Amino acid sequence: MAASHSTKRGVVLVADDDPVMRMLMLEMLAGVGLDAIEAEDGVEALACARTMAPDLILMDVEMPNMDGFTACNEIRRLEGPHGSVPIIMVTGGDDIEAVTCAYEVGATDFVSKPINWPILGHRVLYVLRASDAIARLRIADAQNRAVLAAIPDTFFRLNKDGVYLDYEPGNERHGRHGAPVFQQSDCIGKHITDVLPKEIAERMLENVAAVLARQDIRSVEYELVRAGVAQHFEARLVATGPGEVLGLVRDISERKRTEEQIRRLAYCDSLTGIPNRQAFLETLERELQRSRIGNKKFAVLFMDLDAFKRINDTLGHNVGDHLLMIVSERLRETIRPSDMVSRGDQASNLARLGGDEFTILIPDLERVEHALNVAHRVKEAMRRPFLIEGNEIFVTASIGISLFPEDGDDCDSLLKFADTAMYHAKNCGKNNAKLYSSSLTMQIMSHVKLEVGLRKALQNHELYLLYQPQIDVRSTEIVGVEALVRWRHPERGIISPTEFIPLAEETGLIVPIGEWVLRTACNQAKSWQRQTRRSVRMAVNLSAKQFKDENLSQIVVSALDDTGLDPRLLELELTEGTLMDDAKATLVTLEQLRGIGVYLSIDDFGTGYSSMNYLKRFDVRSLKIDRSFICGLPQDSENAAITRAIIAMAHGLKMVVVAEGVETGEQLVLLEQFGCDLVQGYYLGHPASPDVIAGMLQKAGTAALPQE
Repeated sequence: MAASHSTKRGVVLVADDDPVMRMLMLEMLAGVGLDAIEAEDGVEALACARTMAPDLILMDVEMPNMDGFTACNEIRRLEGPHGSVPIIMVTGGDDIEAVTCAYEVGATDFVSKPINWPILGHRVLYVLRASDAIARLRIADAQNRAVLAAIPDTFFRLNKDGVYLDYEPGNERHGRHGAPVFQQSDCIGKHITDVLPKEIAERMLENVAAVLARQDIRSVEYELVRAGVAQHFEARLVATGPGEVLGLVRDISERKRTEEQIRRLAYCDSLTGIPNRQAFLETLERELQRSRIGNKKFAVLFMDLDAFKRINDTLGHNVGDHLLMIVSERLRETIRPSDMVSRGDQASNLARLGGDEFTILIPDLERVEHALNVAHRVKEAMRRPFLIEGNEIFVTASIGISLFPEDGDDCDSLLKFADTAMYHAKNCGKNNAKLYSSSLTMQIMSHVKLEVGLRKALQNHELYLLYQPQIDVRSTEIVGVEALVRWRHPERGIISPTEFIPLAEETGLIVPIGEWVLRTACNQAKSWQRQTRRSVRMAVNLSAKQFKDENLSQIVVSALDDTGLDPRLLELELTEGTLMDDAKATLVTLEQLRGIGVYLSIDDFGTGYSSMNYLKRFDVRSLKIDRSFICGLPQDSENAAITRAIIAMAHGLKMVVVAEGVETGEQLVLLEQFGCDLVQGYYLGHPASPDVIAGMLQKAGTAALPQE
């Protein structure tokens, strides 16, 4: 007796005294993905069926010691699943008597010799599938019988007058209290008012009369208190004859508890336990109806934590979740009962809408100052430190307020306008509370419209570049230009960069716009080189989002390769804030850019918080003194001292110094005295078109690549 190496789709017992036949059957079974066990006669087959539990048996009729018929009959006598295994008998060709005998002893199927091996393989698989389906049906049937046996329903019969004709408590005794609500002796022959509380009995009698009159099915739910615990029941009533009703009573206490749990899940925030958006919207809708009828006013406060994302990013989402839980508790404590209105279970005036957004409903508002006072108390409560995992965390809140009916007369409008006012509060410096006004909507709409226009600006070729020359102080040669992006709006005309650049940063559009600027500027620098035989460095500003883009190096390489510009002629300008935001990551990115060979500089130097240690490690080639230090020269002695110090420090670090915003000859003279290397500004040249810059380069003659 032998078995194959691995379990596949099932195990088949092959019982045949002919080793060649067994070998052929094993090959056939392996071909259809089945394992096999071998038996040489009926005795061995019976033993295998008893001990090894095969999924199917292929058994020859003619075998020594015990033939196939006897073995099949003995297998069917085994207890449990061993005796129900499907058996396919292998009989002689056209042996009708053998086929009949096979079925009589319990065979599942038969196959005649000579055997069609491919057909047999499919036949075996079919019998296995059929056997599996039958087994599942048996299990399901057993389960159904068990369920029916365990149903705790109570059955009763009532006549039209309300007298119990029969009462069967069913299996309630297996429930929570260990005994049925009522015994037969409590009910049979008695009136329903003697058994059930008066109010429940009267409702039951009303429905009995309705069932008898309409011949339909009615349902009555009621509550009984047992051992101090409320139990809920449902009685379904159906007419069974003239003047007689059958009742089926089911304990639905668990269902009621589940419904309550579902209601809590549907209406309570899972993290904080306070009402969620859905609960708040329903409360708001009820308050709208009440206030309309009573000619009342109310306020909606929309609160958002300032810089909450920073807490999640730096301390982790677990700390962020813990903070939200404490915030909700503090809001509960801060809002006074006089601020709220709670009718029954409708205390959803405070809610978490999602994320770090909370709403507060203040009904029966007599004066706007009341809403502002609540907002002020909430702001002050949020300013107190939160102690989480041994850390003191400080947050502030921005709050927007909308009023009914002044600002809106529906839920969506009131929430939207409160949200709009909240964003206005953030824009006004955060930790603020603002009332909604219609002008805010106009600002928002203008902002949205501008964003939509900016998204189309690239594809509609509305963006263009101007170039401002950078002059070598000593030689007065043009050694570089700075690319400056401009937007010609089809309706508004030229839009200032101070208006659309922050919007591009906010929406993330600065990344595709920045890539377009980079490619366009590189292409223009190469074009000037061919046209004027001049090599000037092209300076392009990189935003913080561009600098953090993991594809930045590939984008720069692609722009240089596509345009053929020498990497030394591309200058990438980064602000101090961008460099110092994540100094370690900055070093990695700068190293990648230096590997490309581009020229790196710090823009707007003096306005950030550069560490001298990191400044040295950044190994940038130049820094640009911010125009705020240049504009007061030469009269402003403090600015002059700062400018001189920056130039001396930069030269000490072997960096080139560029002064931007030079607008007078006196400024240029002073910068030359201080040793400034390069200058740019209106005094030396306004931002100009490519053709104007080309003309300036041609007049200046030939110049070599600017030295570092």
